[in-house]
Amino acid sequence: MGLLDKVDNIDDAKPAKAKPKAAKAVAKAKPRAAKAVAKKATPKAAKPASAKAKGAGKDKPEKIRPSGLPEGFELAGNMPRYIGWIINFAWNFGVAIGLLSILSTGADSDLTIGWAVALLMILVNWLVLPIWTGRNIGEFVSRTKYINSSGNKPIFLHAVLNNSIGFLSLIGLILMMANFQNISTSGMIPFITGVVFIVFWIFNFFLKKNSDFSQGVFDLAFSSYLVKHVATGDETGWMARFESLGDFGDKWAERSANREVKQKEKAAKKAAKAVEKKESAEETSDSEEATDSEDDSSED
Repeated sequence: MGLLDKVDNIDDAKPAKAKPKAAKAVAKAKPRAAKAVAKKATPKAAKPASAKAKGAGKDKPEKIRPSGLPEGFELAGNMPRYIGWIINFAWNFGVAIGLLSILSTGADSDLTIGWAVALLMILVNWLVLPIWTGRNIGEFVSRTKYINSSGNKPIFLHAVLNNSIGFLSLIGLILMMANFQNISTSGMIPFITGVVFIVFWIFNFFLKKNSDFSQGVFDLAFSSYLVKHVATGDETGWMARFESLGDFGDKWAERSANREVKQKEKAAKKAAKAVEKKESAEETSDSEEATDSEDDSSED
């Protein structure tokens, strides 16, 4: 029994000695790990702070260029565009067409003053007004204007080039008609030039028709949009007179809108009458079938 008690005492003493060593190891490991974490954490936290301090003085606000239709503007509809086109065509070519009709009758008269007036009207609407006001006669009447992506008036080259498309198409038609019989000789180059002008006009037309903002070639090149114009009421002199032309365009648009309403009402009345006729015809056919069936039954 004495030997067994000694063996038990030895077994009990061994774990008692090992426990403090493990505790010491754990106690030593914890401060080392804490020191290592502290050493690694301090430089990482200091770097972003220093980077922010250095970059704070160098940061500048970035300029964002506007793209697309600016806010606060509304695209011009089909009716204002149509009114503007009609007015510009009448202003630019009305006098010239009248003079050509006089010449076609064979009248021998001096039309120098008439041609001078026609040329002056074209120059005013093509160059003078677009450069001075950014708008032409048709745009004043239809109360429309061109703006760029910043909401300002585009550079005058846009108006000049945009107005040139119609003139180029007319010149192209004249070149084609004048050199059609001489294509094989000296008329080849002028005829091809006329074809190019006509094709360019057609391309610009279909580009406007299929564009989301109804933009043509030069509209896309200068990032310009045709929008509705609202007068400020502070215009004086010639500008006030030009702005007053919009009253004529408003009356025209109102009349055309009333016309469309009347046409829709007439179409609705016609459709209602057609439905009534069909219903009456069906009723008569049903009654005739009923009488025929009664006659057949009486004969039987």
